Amino acid sequence: MNNIYEVKNNKPYIIQEVPDLKLLNSLGIRKNVQVFKKHSYRLGGPVVIKVDMSEIALGKDIAEKIVVREAM
Repeated sequence: MNNIYEVKNNKPYIIQEVPDLKLLNSLGIRKNVQVFKKHSYRLGGPVVIKVDMSEIALGKDIAEKIVVREAM
């Protein structure tokens, strides 16, 4: 399994594991939710993902704790 920071850009993924943070839950970032990874910025920059109709930037430290698998 890979974290959202390391997987390829411009692909959909299903969240398998997510840190227990209320902020992530309120943004719709939960287990078994499909997200679309738009871009990872280099040198430890943020990751931009799309959840439903919202684009969200996540710091590298949080993104590395979100485990995903490719959506079919």
